[in-house]
Amino acid sequence: MHFGFQSADYRWCGYAEALGGSRRAQRGLCKAQGKPVDGWRSAGAAEAYRCLLHAEGREVKDAQNEKVVQRGVSVESARAVLAEKGRLSPAELVRLRVRYFTDGVVLGSREFVEGVFEAQREQFGPKRKKGARRMAECEGAFYTLRQLRVGAVG
Repeated sequence: MHFGFQSADYRWCGYAEALGGSRRAQRGLCKAQGKPVDGWRSAGAAEAYRCLLHAEGREVKDAQNEKVVQRGVSVESARAVLAEKGRLSPAELVRLRVRYFTDGVVLGSREFVEGVFEAQREQFGPKRKKGARRMAECEGAFYTLRQLRVGAVG
């Protein structure tokens, strides 16, 4: 693998799609790793794939350790990700999901998002009962007003 960016920062890659909640991308990356196709969370495929990206995609320097001969993830970044076993912190999830600040309309606690929903109730159809939508891939208490399933990372 050869890249000079954090793949999760790149909106149009399979990993970003998987983080954004695309089941198709998640299943594909699970298959690529030999994990059960429904193992994105349960089998730890998300973390395993992130570790793979950082281990295989790290920059390579010359024999004198001065000149970069292959661009990629910095060694420091790779070590940090591997030390965390590929888990994304809530802060990293928010950073990776910049679209939630725009397309998601509102980002915050369930109570905050519900308050905004109620204040703007007339903007939504009669079938919609609740406003808060939990952020995909986030174990923390982050909610948005609009659920972004595809291309959430940007």
